[in-house]
Order: sequence, then C-alpha cells, then structure tokens
Amino acid sequence: MFEKILVAVDESEHARPVLEAAAAFATSLQAEVRVLHVLESAFVGRAGMVSYESSDAAHHAVTEAIAALDARGIKASGVVRSALHGRLALEINEESTEYGAGMVIMGSRGLTDLEGIFIGSTSHRLLHVSKIPVLVVP
Repeated sequence: MFEKILVAVDESEHARPVLEAAAAFATSLQAEVRVLHVLESAFVGRAGMVSYESSDAAHHAVTEAIAALDARGIKASGVVRSALHGRLALEINEESTEYGAGMVIMGSRGLTDLEGIFIGSTSHRLLHVSKIPVLVVP
C-alpha cells in the first residue's frame, strides 16, 4: 500500500521538514518517492495568466528535493504541474492518483486551524478530497 509516496514541496522553509519526513517513511517502507511542485497561477485582468513564481524556480525546487532523496539512497522522481489559484489541493490529489501513491506528505503553511477554516489552506483541502492518507508536517 505504501510502495509509492507523493511529497509536495515548495520553496518555503516548510520544505525541509517535509523532505525529512518523506525520507524517513521511504527508508522504513522501502518506498519510492515522487516529488511534486505545483506552479500556481491566476488570471489577472488584462495581464492574463500570471504565475506566482517562475517555472525555473519550480523545477529547481523539485530537482533539489530529488537530489536530497537520491543522496540518501531513495529512488525518487519529480514533476512540476500547473494549477489555478485555489486548486492546488485538487492538483496534488490528481497527481497522487495518477502516480498510484499510497500516501501524500506535505507541509503546513503555518495556518492555525481557525484560519484554515476561514481561508482554507491547501493541506486542509487535500485532507478533505484525498482518498489516501495525508501526512501534514508542521
């Protein structure tokens, strides 16, 4: 069931503990890891579609994570996907299904539970739509 783990990363300070958790689970379960970064964009009037970060930065985050996992002897691959603002959890869920992951590991953005109820963080949304276990690393 846990032969494949999807780990969602970004370039925040939350990525390091997420990778540590993914490495620990992958090592103990002898699982392979798919590193995912979702490049978020929004439609902004006359400017059209605008990404919140560059494609190079997104690919760099994935490449760095794969290298860190490879250095620990963990089989890892990676992908960058795109999503509209507010649809990150759906994109992570879709990737986990396509990859055949048995678990998703991702970071918390630091939102409190109350803020998550009103604002709706990506991790909260994923917990509601995922059909597989989701580990949210603080």
